[in-house]
Amino acid sequence: MEMLLHRFNKQYESSSDISRYIADDIRQFVSQLDVIDGVVEQVELCLVEIVNNAYEHAYHYVDGCTIEISCLINSDGDLLVAVSDYGSSIAEDEFKQYINSEFIEPNPEDPSTWVTSGRGLIIVIELMDKLDFIKEGSKNTFVLHKKISSR
Repeated sequence: MEMLLHRFNKQYESSSDISRYIADDIRQFVSQLDVIDGVVEQVELCLVEIVNNAYEHAYHYVDGCTIEISCLINSDGDLLVAVSDYGSSIAEDEFKQYINSEFIEPNPEDPSTWVTSGRGLIIVIELMDKLDFIKEGSKNTFVLHKKISSR
C-alpha cells in the first residue's frame, strides 16, 4: 500500500514570468528530498511548459488568474505534480492527439520540421512517465507523473 510521504500545495496568480517562480518552488521542494538532478530538471522543464500553456491558452495572457500547484511524493517513489487552472480548456480529442504524437526532430533540410508551436505537450509526454488531463467543471488539471530515484 502506497503512503503519502511529502506534499506541496500553493496558489499563484498568472503572469508572464510565474512559471519560473513555480518551477523554483517545486525545485526547492523536490531537491530537499534528495532526488536525482536529472529528474528534477525534467520535472522543472515540464512544469514550466504546462504553466506557460495555462497562461497562454487557458487565460489568453491575462494576469492575475489562479494557477494551483500540488506536488506529492508517495512511498512507491512516484512524484505527481498537478497544475490546475480555471480558464479555457483543451479539447479531449486534441489532448489525445498529443498523447499519441511523436516528437519530430527539426531537420535543417526540411522547413516543415521547424515549427515551434505545438511541441510543448509532446516534450512533456516524452519526459514524463505519464501525463493525465482532468476536467472538473471549470477546473482544468494536468497531472505529471514521474518515477523518482534518490541519489
